[in-house]
Amino acid sequence: MFIAEMLQKGQMLVRELYIQHCSHQLSEFLKKKDIWRIMFLNDLGQPLILEPGKKYGPFEEHSGALLLSSVAFKDHVVPEKWSKVVVGSEADLCCLRLQNTFKSSKFANCTLKTLRPNKPTKIEHGETEITVTLIPVGKSKDALEMHLYYIENGHTRALIVDRLSGVLDFLPKGNLSFHRGLGQGIDVMYVDEGLLDGAPLNEDLYALAHLIRPKHIYGLRQKELPKWLLDLCQQKDLYKPIK
Repeated sequence: MFIAEMLQKGQMLVRELYIQHCSHQLSEFLKKKDIWRIMFLNDLGQPLILEPGKKYGPFEEHSGALLLSSVAFKDHVVPEKWSKVVVGSEADLCCLRLQNTFKSSKFANCTLKTLRPNKPTKIEHGETEITVTLIPVGKSKDALEMHLYYIENGHTRALIVDRLSGVLDFLPKGNLSFHRGLGQGIDVMYVDEGLLDGAPLNEDLYALAHLIRPKHIYGLRQKELPKWLLDLCQQKDLYKPIK
């Protein structure tokens, strides 16, 4: 009994130290960055990164859960009315606590939902329910844990991509629902347009899209996407502008 209790306490201590280590790395990394991202979902689980200075209509604001991307945030752009639910990994949520984000009136009385790797988590918003799964994809050059989000709403299957590690070995390590979704086909892949900056072609993103072959690909910031990326879609959007 004593040994079991000591092992449990040891595991809890290791877990807490790991989270603090990841949060410290993330905080130091963020001090060097000028671009910060904040992403909200609507009732169907469709994501959108809100940008400073841009006006959004009532159907564009996305008043559902705040979904933490692989990088934490500085200049928060928050819808006037949102669900006050914040969803993310343990390290991401810990980092926001260290930054005193939740002391802001915008985030007062929030409900926090921790996503465990490869474990589907249900998120309710109004009368709808979606399932979000955090998919680990490896570490960045800055040694930060990175992940994708797989979302199901009962009608569509979506994948949110905001950072990639350069290898695709995370795909076979996903859970059953993710593998089932890949087998049935990803309806929409949402991409952070920041991945497309600085190079005519992002080889990691190309490899992922070429392998998954989603029906549609959209930008998280509603910006235009390059032709080489949209050509990897199974279906073409007739009225979607391309570069």
